Amino acid sequence: MKKIFLTGILILGLFVGLSADIYLKTKVKTDPINVLGQSIPAKETIIEEWVSDNFYLRKGESISYLLDLRKNNLYLILHRTKSYIETTLPVDFVSLLPPDLLQMSQALQQMTVSVSATGETKVINNIKCQGYKLEMIIMMYPIEMNIWASEELPVDLKTYLERIQPEILKMQFQTSNQVASEFQKIKGLWIAYETKAQIMGGEVNSRAEIVEISKKPAPDGIYALPAGYNRKDRLEMADLQQF
Repeated sequence: MKKIFLTGILILGLFVGLSADIYLKTKVKTDPINVLGQSIPAKETIIEEWVSDNFYLRKGESISYLLDLRKNNLYLILHRTKSYIETTLPVDFVSLLPPDLLQMSQALQQMTVSVSATGETKVINNIKCQGYKLEMIIMMYPIEMNIWASEELPVDLKTYLERIQPEILKMQFQTSNQVASEFQKIKGLWIAYETKAQIMGGEVNSRAEIVEISKKPAPDGIYALPAGYNRKDRLEMADLQQF
C-alpha cells in the first residue's frame, strides 16, 4: 500500500511539473516627471508575464500582449478603450497606426537605434548579466538605456527569446522591423534596465528589474481575451497615450 501511495505521488508530481508554465514578474519604478508645467508623481507598477508551450501573455496596466504560438497571432489588448487588435507575426508597429497619424508614422520610420556591449558584468538576483548601452532618437527626443541581460537563466526560455521577446520589444519601442533588428545585439533576457528620456523639455527616469522567475500552474483562462472587449484594425490616439 505504501509503495502504491508513493508511486501515485510521483505520478502526480510529474503531471504538475508538465503543466507548470514559466512566470516572470517585473517591477518598474518611474521618478516624478515635470513636463510642460505639469507634475506627475512617482509611480511603481508590476508587469507579469506567463509563458507556455503554445501561449504567451504580458499583463500591463494599459496594454497587454497575448501571443498564440500555434497560429502565429499576436493580440494587442488595449485596456483603456476596452478593445483589441489581432495581427500576425512578424508585426510592424507603424502599420497599426491610423491614416490620420501619418506624420507620427513617418517619424517612427526615421527613428535611430544603436546598441553596444559595455563589457561589464553584474549579478542581479543570482543571475550573471552582461551590460549593454542603448541609444535611441525618436521624434528628435533622445533616449538612453543601460541594460543588463543574461543567457544563463534558471528556466528554459529558448522559445521566448527567439520568437516572443523580439516582437514584444517592437511593440514597446514602437519600431519597424528594420529598426528592431538592432535589439538582437542584446543577448538573452533583459533582467534589469535603467531609462533616461528627454521629452518636451522634461526628463523621464525609470528603472525596471525582474524580481521573480519561476515555474507554476497558470491561472484558469489566463490566455483568453477579456470579455466585452471589441476587435478593431488600428490603434487610436487614446491607445497611444498609454504606451
